[in-house]
Amino acid sequence: MDHDGNPGNLREVEGRLFNTMSERYMLPADAPEHKRLDFQHQAVITMLGGLFPRNAGVEDILAPRSNGSRPRVLDIGTGTGAWAVDVAIQYPYAEVVGLDLAPVKLGSTPPANCTFIQGDANAGMRSYGQFDVVHARAVLQGVKDYAAFFKDISEVLNAGGVFLTLEVEIGMYNESKVPFGIQQEDDPNFCWTHKTTLLYAEATTKRNPSFALLPEVPQILKNDPEKSWATVEGTSFLIPAGPIENTSSEERVAGDLMYNSIRDGPRLLRVLLVASGYDPEDVHRWTENAVDEIANWRVKFWIKWNAIWAIKKGTSSSE
Repeated sequence: MDHDGNPGNLREVEGRLFNTMSERYMLPADAPEHKRLDFQHQAVITMLGGLFPRNAGVEDILAPRSNGSRPRVLDIGTGTGAWAVDVAIQYPYAEVVGLDLAPVKLGSTPPANCTFIQGDANAGMRSYGQFDVVHARAVLQGVKDYAAFFKDISEVLNAGGVFLTLEVEIGMYNESKVPFGIQQEDDPNFCWTHKTTLLYAEATTKRNPSFALLPEVPQILKNDPEKSWATVEGTSFLIPAGPIENTSSEERVAGDLMYNSIRDGPRLLRVLLVASGYDPEDVHRWTENAVDEIANWRVKFWIKWNAIWAIKKGTSSSE
């Protein structure tokens, strides 16, 4: 613990707690952030239709095995641990490990088949053993070398195993599901939340140049020099950030959850933006306008998520 009573692996900046293990990941790691991430988790699995993309084959991999062996799952950047706990409950015969830069604080005791480890995936994952599924959601902003990261994942995946990565696409989509693109503040339908998202991407790329490669993840996997992956596939889905007319029941549920996840989200970016050289007064104006825009739902928008899965070459030894 530090002199303020915070765990030694967390540091306080402007009243929020941040991890001390990586300067690349600059979002908080405290109770309010965990609450936000729990809403995000529920929104994503609502639109995804479950914990995994339907066509990724994960359910088959995690099915009970005739030889009695237990499939193993690694959740990189587990955050609140919600996804890991949900997998452990749904597949009680699987062994689930959650890995994060910050300690995981659960509101209740996790299932017996679910454990959590504090560590940095950038430093390698071999010490955690072999896995049949590796999951990473919204973590690539903190990964310093995508090719090396994917290589490390392929090394801890068993043959026939699946790597899943889900990331938010940078930039919002308008009510008609068309990207806002580049805007000026006096443009009709100008979106402050879109602006702060672009600033976040710019600031993150300054700290971690690899983040500029986010759109190229499928190609990086396909171009793996060791040809580790049998297939690389993906899907995309849009989540409304609030109530939008003429949406499905799933979109309405996910939209309510996402609204609760992002309504204070722009303020989370202040530390990152100021540390990246932006004027504090400008940062305050941008983020407060975005928070007000969301609170009053002045500009309706959608958030796009991209899910990619890669299956490691070979046949599972459990078959």
